[in-house]
Amino acid sequence: MQFDIIIVGAGSAGCVLANRLSANPACRVLLIEAGGSDWHPYIRMPAGIAKLAGHKRFNWGYTTEP
Repeated sequence: MQFDIIIVGAGSAGCVLANRLSANPACRVLLIEAGGSDWHPYIRMPAGIAKLAGHKRFNWGYTTEP
């Protein structure tokens, strides 16, 4: 398979970008997401995400520079 654009990360911005780019029938878009299912109830709770920050299944430990 060949694609014109590959988007890595299906977060909010990645999904919106893929949707808008794929509106053009001539543009072939691939959207890749590495994460698993968001089945855990804490993921959907604003305060719950703090409880998941220490779990390696949810936090892969990558750091960034500001």
